[in-house]
Amino acid sequence: MTQRPSVALSLGAALALSACAAPASNVPSSPQPGQAATPVERAAATITAEDIYSRVAFLASDAMRGRDTPSRELNIVAEALVDHHRRLGFEPAGENGTYLQWYPFPLRGLSAEGTRLDVVSTGGRQSLQLGRDFFTRGNTTADLTGPLVYVGKGTPASFGGAGTLRDRVAVAALPGGWTTAWRVERNRQASEAQRAGASAIVHVLDATWTADSIAKYAQAAAEPSRTLGGRVSFPQFFVTQAAARRMFSAGNLAFEAAWSQAQNGETGPVQLSGVQVTAGAPFRDVDQAVAPNVAAVLRGSDPALRNEYVVVSAHMDHIGVSRNPVNGDSINNGADDDASGTAGLMEIAEALASMPERPRRSVIFLYVSGEEKGLLGSEWYSDHPTVPLPQIVANINVDMIARNSPDSIVVIGKQYSTMGPMVNAIRERRPELRLVAADDIWPEERFFFRSDHFNFARKEVPSIFFFSGVHEDYHRPSDEVEKIDADKAARVARFVFYLTHEVANADQKPRWDPAGLEEVRSLVR
Repeated sequence: MTQRPSVALSLGAALALSACAAPASNVPSSPQPGQAATPVERAAATITAEDIYSRVAFLASDAMRGRDTPSRELNIVAEALVDHHRRLGFEPAGENGTYLQWYPFPLRGLSAEGTRLDVVSTGGRQSLQLGRDFFTRGNTTADLTGPLVYVGKGTPASFGGAGTLRDRVAVAALPGGWTTAWRVERNRQASEAQRAGASAIVHVLDATWTADSIAKYAQAAAEPSRTLGGRVSFPQFFVTQAAARRMFSAGNLAFEAAWSQAQNGETGPVQLSGVQVTAGAPFRDVDQAVAPNVAAVLRGSDPALRNEYVVVSAHMDHIGVSRNPVNGDSINNGADDDASGTAGLMEIAEALASMPERPRRSVIFLYVSGEEKGLLGSEWYSDHPTVPLPQIVANINVDMIARNSPDSIVVIGKQYSTMGPMVNAIRERRPELRLVAADDIWPEERFFFRSDHFNFARKEVPSIFFFSGVHEDYHRPSDEVEKIDADKAARVARFVFYLTHEVANADQKPRWDPAGLEEVRSLVR
């Protein structure tokens, strides 16, 4: 069994760090001077710029060394969050009666000694050489064997539909060099091959790939990397055109004609007659690390609705320490990304806990790790929820809320559910927040599909995302606490508090817009 790391490390020192000096707030405590504030307004007023600043100062301090996933410092942050919610009276919402959910995140690498790609035909066996004829990504738990089927550039039509390549190995033409577009196309081909039931895919590279580049990427593939849950990724082999010619020749198929036809339209599936591959890409485990999510619940007050949950989320991790310092600094503090969102959630939790009456629905505060590694903590939580998934009625996600325009926040996903009109109504009712709740101003960046809320959306939980955008300090050591706008972050946190309170008290749970749900479905299925 994997040993759970201790998170009770230097907690006293960590909490002491959170007492750093902060700039004064100029936001009035009451939105209507001269009138008595309501309980919800009094609770919102407890969210202050001073508190935001001091919490970010702790989370983004050099002592936390960029909160990498996994790391000792990330565990310290997790325990600080546990302590915060325990003191507020929140109940554990993690696993085994705790506030923590640990997910496996082992370090593993390709075992070059066992990696092979052999072409077998009536003419005999040809063994391709790793680093000269091919490189690979993904892994196999055992050797795989299957007939080769050429699918041209691998369009959905050329694969032939779901299950048509079961127990076969797809061969696809992959022109171009190592660019973003090339990597997107590579991933698309691999996904289509998996959907068709293939046991692996062989990508045929174009003639611009040199012997040096093949050797370079073969070496890079052998470097250990971490995988969520220890999963084995789909095996992909990348072969030179010289190696592909030998494959096609063994199957009595003219390579040049097939390559040219693939560039001009759909091809396939065409079986390379009498040709099979026997391949392997085994892995070696370097360690068996685990990483934490933190989950705490404020139990709802309504007997009929308390078993429904609103999940409010932020990621507590960042990217750690860089190998190459920038201006003498190598610690990526992540003050805005996402110490600001984490601090905002801590303040919202405190505000909700201060109210004389709890919300009708239960509210889970979820702090995930591994966001910077590919939304891993939220993926694990949504796949292994600590409450029944059908009872999670909404996700409100907060990331990077303390920079850029001081009087606006972008609320991504407003058009996808009934939470959008709720956001607009709060904006109209709360002018004291001095915030424009803007629609997505970067639709081409597809931010709705790039932060932790997406893992709830893919489970068809209505989701919405508060985000101020990237800036020149994004993922750099210069993302320091001194640069945050704590006043803005406090006002955004109040806005999210009002939305959370309203969703948790509404008679009806949030509902998807049908067109929005169809768009989400089209991207995850």
